[in-house]
Amino acid sequence: MSLLDDRIPKVIENHHYGDETRWWLGKCVNNQDPDKLGRVQVRIFGIHSGNQADMPAAVLPWAQCLTPSTEGGVSGKGRYSKILPGSEVFGIMLDGKNSQCPLVLGTLHYKENGSGIVPRHTNAGRQDRVYDPRGPHQIPGYDSGVPNGEIDTALSGGTNAEKIFNFFTAQGYQPNQAAAFVGNFYAESSLDPKALNPNDKGKPAFGLAQWRGTRYDDLMTYSETVGLPHDSLTTQLNFVMHELSTSETLANGKLKSSGSVADATTIVSRYYERPEFTLTNGVYNSPSLPTRQNVAMDAYNRFASNGANQ
Repeated sequence: MSLLDDRIPKVIENHHYGDETRWWLGKCVNNQDPDKLGRVQVRIFGIHSGNQADMPAAVLPWAQCLTPSTEGGVSGKGRYSKILPGSEVFGIMLDGKNSQCPLVLGTLHYKENGSGIVPRHTNAGRQDRVYDPRGPHQIPGYDSGVPNGEIDTALSGGTNAEKIFNFFTAQGYQPNQAAAFVGNFYAESSLDPKALNPNDKGKPAFGLAQWRGTRYDDLMTYSETVGLPHDSLTTQLNFVMHELSTSETLANGKLKSSGSVADATTIVSRYYERPEFTLTNGVYNSPSLPTRQNVAMDAYNRFASNGANQ
C-alpha cells in the first residue's frame, strides 16, 4: 500500500512529519489482513485501552509493516511480514502527532508472566516429547502452574495439568477422557498455551494443541470474538470445546464412547490432534503415542477420584 492509498489521510502526501516523529510500543492482535496487504492489527500501549470492553479488537488500527530492502516493494512482488499475534512490536506514526497511521518497524523479544512465547521444536514434522520414566514431576511443564495469566486464575487446580483435567471433567467428560487431553497436550506443547513451533511442516504451530493453518486462524477468530487473549489457557480450552462441537464432532463422538485411558488418548491423538501415524492391519500407531498414553495415565492416577475406568 502506498502513501497515495485512500486508506491513509491525504495530508501525508503534502506535509513533512519527520520533525514530529512519534514512536510507540504495542502488541500485534491480528495478522490476517482482510485486504491482503501484509498489515497487522495493533493495540498500542498508552493509546489503546487494554480493556476489551473499552476498546474491542475490531476497532484497532491496521499498521503497515516495514520490509527489508531485499524485498520487491511493489504489488505482487516480495514477501510480507510474518509477525504473529501476541508479539510485541515497535513502530512510528506516519502522520506525526495525529497518530492515526502506525508503521511497524520490528518486533521485541519479551517474557510474560515468567514464560513468554518459546520455540517448541524446530525440526520438521511432529517430533514429540519423550516421556521421562522418572515420573511427570521430572518433566518440564507438567507440574508447572505457569504460564498462567490473570485470566487463567478462574480455572480450578494448582498446575496446568490439573486445570486441564478439571476443565474437561466439568464439561461432562469422564476422568479417562479428561486425562486423554492432558496426555495429548503434553506431547504437543508441554501444556504451555504460549508454545510456538515456527516450522511444523512449513507452517507455524501454536498453543496447547499446536494449532496450525486454518485451525490456527480459527483460534484467532474465536479469541477476538469472545474478547479474550488467544494465548491464555482459558481461551484455548474453551476453543477446544468450540472445535469439538463444530468442526471436530467426529473426534468428540468417538471420544465420548471410549472406555479406557489408553483408548481415549488414542482417539484424541488420531482424530483431534492428528500427528503423523501409520495403520498396520488396521491398528493405529504414532511415534508419540506412548508418551501421550503414559502422561494421560499418570494424570488419571493423580486427579481422578477413583481408578475404575483404566
